[in-house]
Amino acid sequence: MFQEVLKAEHPQVYTILKNALLNDRLAHAYMFVGDKGAPKKETAYLLAQSLVCDEEGFGCEQCDACLRVQHNNYADMVYLDGSEISIKKEDIIRLKSEFSKTNVEQKGKKIYIIDGAEYATISALNSLLTFLEEPDSQTIAILLVENSDRILDTIKSRCQMITFHKMNKEECFIRIKEEYDILDAYLLSHIGLHQDKLKAMEESEEYQHARYVFKTYIEKYLKHYLDASVFLQKDGFAKSKRDQKLVLHYVLDMMNLLAKDALIHKRIKEAWYDEMLELMDEHTAEHILVVANRIKDKNIKSVNLNLLVDQFIYEMEEYDE
Repeated sequence: MFQEVLKAEHPQVYTILKNALLNDRLAHAYMFVGDKGAPKKETAYLLAQSLVCDEEGFGCEQCDACLRVQHNNYADMVYLDGSEISIKKEDIIRLKSEFSKTNVEQKGKKIYIIDGAEYATISALNSLLTFLEEPDSQTIAILLVENSDRILDTIKSRCQMITFHKMNKEECFIRIKEEYDILDAYLLSHIGLHQDKLKAMEESEEYQHARYVFKTYIEKYLKHYLDASVFLQKDGFAKSKRDQKLVLHYVLDMMNLLAKDALIHKRIKEAWYDEMLELMDEHTAEHILVVANRIKDKNIKSVNLNLLVDQFIYEMEEYDE
C-alpha cells in the first residue's frame, strides 16, 4: 500500500499526517512542496482517502470509498490538474460553485486537490485566496507545488506547508552503481528524484533518448561545433510518440549536471564523461548552465517545444559569436 511507501521514503511527512488524522487536528489547507518526482499527488490522494474511510488514521486504500477517491469517482472530491495547462480564474469559480452545493456523500467531507498550483494565473490565485480566506470546517484544500516561491505569500500563510525532501544523490550513486553502468548510475542518481522510481526511469524511452541526445549533442558541441545544431534539429526532437517535453527536461538536467561538475573539477571515473569535463572550460560551463536553466524554466511553463528547441540552439550558438 502507498502509506507503507510513504512511511519508508518520507517518514517525516508520514508522521505529520498520521498524527493529524489520529488527533483530529487537520489543517483546512495543505501545501505539499517537492520536486517533480516527489509523491505529492499520491500523498494527497491518501489524505483524501483517509478523510472518507472508516479506518482510523490513514485510509485502508481498499474499501469502496478509498477506491472511488483513487479513481476520481468520489462525488465530494475535485482534482484540478494545472501541471500541463495553467488553471484559470474560471476554473476556481467553478470549483467554488461546486463546493457551495450540499454534500452528496455521507461522510460530509469535501476535498479539492490543485496540482501545479504555482502555474495558475494571477487572477486564479487571487480567486483561490478568497476561497481559502473563508474556510469551511468540512472542506480540505491540498495544493501541490514544485516551487513555493511562485505562490502568493498570502496563500502560503493560509496553508500548512509539508515538504518532500530530495534523496541524497551521492549516497544513491554509491548504492546503485553496481546495478547500472557507471554513467547511467551517475545520471539517474543525480537527475532522478526518488530512488524507487529510478528503474522505471532508466527503462523509459524518454530517458534512453535523452541520454543519446545529451551524449551526441555535447560531444559535437565541444568537438565539432557546427554539427551540434544540425544534429539537434534533425534527430534530437523529431516527431515521436515519446514525451518530448520530458526528453528535453532530462537533457537539460544532464547538461546542467555536466556543467556544474566542470566548474568544480569533478571526475566520476567514467571515460566519456570525464573526457567531456576535460574539454569544457569555465566560460563554456557557465554559459551552458545559464542557457540550460533558462530553457528548463520555460519548458516547465509549457512553451511550444519546437520554438523552445530553436531558442536553445540560438542561445547556445550565441556564445560562440
